[in-house]
Amino acid sequence: MAHKRPAFVLLGASMVEYSFRPGGWGAVLADLYSRKADILLRGYRGWNTRRTRAALPHFLPKDSPESQQPALVVIFLGTNDAAFPLPSGKGQFVPIPEYKENLRYMCEYCQSLSDSTRVLLITPPPINDEARRALSWKRFGPLALNWLDRTDERAQAYAQACLSVAEEMKVGVVDLHNAIKRVENWETECLSDGMHISPKGCEILVELLLEALKKVSLHWEDVPNDLYCEPHMFDMIHPFLESQEYKQNLEKN
Repeated sequence: MAHKRPAFVLLGASMVEYSFRPGGWGAVLADLYSRKADILLRGYRGWNTRRTRAALPHFLPKDSPESQQPALVVIFLGTNDAAFPLPSGKGQFVPIPEYKENLRYMCEYCQSLSDSTRVLLITPPPINDEARRALSWKRFGPLALNWLDRTDERAQAYAQACLSVAEEMKVGVVDLHNAIKRVENWETECLSDGMHISPKGCEILVELLLEALKKVSLHWEDVPNDLYCEPHMFDMIHPFLESQEYKQNLEKN
């Protein structure tokens, strides 16, 4: 029988793509679940729910055997959907009604992969408006100071929409948005550029994720180690343990 571990798929945009950087929440999960589950990254910076929905059947094909389907799909989307609409119709913006419908579709799709596949949503984090304003000035000059790419007010509305879909679809949810706002000086402590979560923000997310996974018996302490954990003749043995000095000391005691 082929060697297999449970698979946890992290699905999203840059918040997921960057999660395997040092101190990132995906890297922390990979460490905690080493020899227990495979943490698979499917994060594409700049993507919104519209683009992710279209690609989902390619990422997680339904015709794969049920035994090969993921045990968990974490969906972390909304920050890009909450961008401002542009006159050209281009860009990342997705209206809230469509955002909710896309999340519903993805929840239903992932739940249909197998009877044991669990789905967990993460709300988009808050936005530090002033940091985004400063970034606009840095990139485009002083004329761009009045042009924000996204705001906390909009992020909050999409976070609430995410919570609503989770309740409707009866899937797990991590309310990262409001958890971060409970931290003193969250604007600089929990965000790196006014939008992406910092190492501190990642710590908060991991703690909340583990709490949510405990409820569905997927906490790392509840997931058994995979094969090849039994004692073996090739296990590390310190040379001292086979020395005469060690053996003589055992005989004396």
